[in-house]
Amino acid sequence: MGSITGSTLLPAEVNGFRAEPRVAPSASEVNGHAPMGILDDATLLDQAIGGRLPAFDELVNRYRGKVIRLVSSIIGNGIEVEDLVQEIFIKVYLSLPKFRRDASFSTYLYTVAVNRCRDELRKMKLRRFFSFDDWFASNPSEQPSLEIGEHLESGERRAAVRLAMKRLPPQTRMLLYLREVEEVSYKELAEIFEVEMGTIKSRIARARDRLREELMPYIRGEV
Repeated sequence: MGSITGSTLLPAEVNGFRAEPRVAPSASEVNGHAPMGILDDATLLDQAIGGRLPAFDELVNRYRGKVIRLVSSIIGNGIEVEDLVQEIFIKVYLSLPKFRRDASFSTYLYTVAVNRCRDELRKMKLRRFFSFDDWFASNPSEQPSLEIGEHLESGERRAAVRLAMKRLPPQTRMLLYLREVEEVSYKELAEIFEVEMGTIKSRIARARDRLREELMPYIRGEV
């Protein structure tokens, strides 16, 4: 399966999730158009829907890292992550003609990614085992905004949060990751998980409470 990186774009013809990649022209090669990098998501999306592959390539470049981190945090880090990310972007690409303009590109992308990860969890029967290990290892400066005992070193704090995360249900972990790490808005989360915004706020509040309970020994300095 070809990868979606740099100047390599999604194929014009896709059979399932396998096809030959096409190479997109650079912005300077496309006469009469602004460089892709200065355009906002909405403009790029309009152009991609209109058939301009370089526009979708730019969207892939902007969001690929975020999708990789999300998928890795849910199913773990491995070769299959690249395949899943590829599938996610191909599914988004194939569904562009049906895209509803009342949602942002990022909201739709996260919706597809979350649903694909759910499918993978069911298939792999890993609901009780996926963790944030790879996220903490690759992003040591980032962690959910909960106060943990100041007497602990930063590495110990990350380990404490990581262990606490493992005790939370998969749905709760996905919510916390998207809200705390990717800073996805409550409105977008409501669209992604197809519930009312008030429900999302309640779920995240409960998730934070549960995580805080798990971290209480560290917060109190008992560990």
